[in-house]
Amino acid sequence: AGDGNCLFRSFSDQLYGSPEYHALVRDRCSKYLASERAYFEQFVAEPFEQFLGRIQRQGEWGDDVEIEALSEIYDCRVEIYASYSDSLMRTFHEACDAKWPQPIRLQYEGHAHYNSLAPKSGLMPISKRFPGEIEDAAIRRSRSRNAVSESISAYLRWVCKEDHFEAGLRREGAGEADAKLTEQEVVDESVRLSRLEFMHKSEEEMDKTLANSRAEWEKSERKRMDEEVVDAILQQSVLEEEQKQLMIAMKESKDDVIHNKPEFAALYGMVANGAVVPSASSSSGNEQDLRDSREFQYPESVYGVMSMGFPLEKCIQAYHLVGDNPEGILQYCCQTIGR
Repeated sequence: AGDGNCLFRSFSDQLYGSPEYHALVRDRCSKYLASERAYFEQFVAEPFEQFLGRIQRQGEWGDDVEIEALSEIYDCRVEIYASYSDSLMRTFHEACDAKWPQPIRLQYEGHAHYNSLAPKSGLMPISKRFPGEIEDAAIRRSRSRNAVSESISAYLRWVCKEDHFEAGLRREGAGEADAKLTEQEVVDESVRLSRLEFMHKSEEEMDKTLANSRAEWEKSERKRMDEEVVDAILQQSVLEEEQKQLMIAMKESKDDVIHNKPEFAALYGMVANGAVVPSASSSSGNEQDLRDSREFQYPESVYGVMSMGFPLEKCIQAYHLVGDNPEGILQYCCQTIGR
């Protein structure tokens, strides 16, 4: 219809399958523009209050500024096609998340007149929500952003004021114009950053992002803890295996001494009292008496070090000094070798 409501009728038709909600779309568009005045005012040639008053009236034409605002409200890509060639003229909100089944497609006939484009198979409404829900949620988010931005701006203005007051005390003739310029730059930057942070993010998307971040952190933490547990188990297994191999080596060394050097085995208590040990022809009577008088057996750590080539007497001396400690016995023997 060429009554000035064509843009809002087209959006209503694309979103809800009917142009009858054009008044609601227009009303929410004007409220969103009012809330986002800090951003949109730079694109409006007339005084902004006059612009808002005009756009709120039924029958007033809408154009690029209103299309951009509506694309942000619905967080949906808007494609504008030329009527004379059916080619794509321009796209609004091109980088938005593809959460809708298709973009909003409008045909531009010139002189701010738009039509809703539909395929031959029929138009499928983009939104299945009740008219007004999406729009009101977008306006609430906008006002929340503005409240946060205003709080940040107020704080930064206070900081700038304090900084320039102190600078004025230190530097005679600190220019008021410089202070105002710096303040405006800080405010503009804070508004820009605030807008970038919240733009195109619905409440559901923000909650989803936080939930995904939390889940990713928990997954990483569980993986780290599992790896630490596995490392601890492996280290314990290696330690137990080393102890097992050491005990086997010491036992084999002891058995070798008992079978191949029975006189030493009996002399140093490596066999129990009363055990039959073949006597060697070189054994003396004193050695036999000493062997018979032994009432204890040295620990396997002594014989294990002895199996490495150290004299048994030296190993026994080390045992009496450091106790049943294979590493200590070995260290003592290494330090005193040749003495």
